[in-house]
Amino acid sequence: MMERIPMSRTGYQRLREELDQLERVERFVVVKAIEVAREHGDL
Repeated sequence: MMERIPMSRTGYQRLREELDQLERVERFVVVKAIEVAREHGDL
């Protein structure tokens, strides 16, 4: 079992915001880049 490491509420909130950004925005940027690469025969 992993050791629990204390985290402040602010630190936790920052991580949640970063995860939200990655899931809502960055994921679709990467998906689009992969689509373009496939269209060019790079994948």
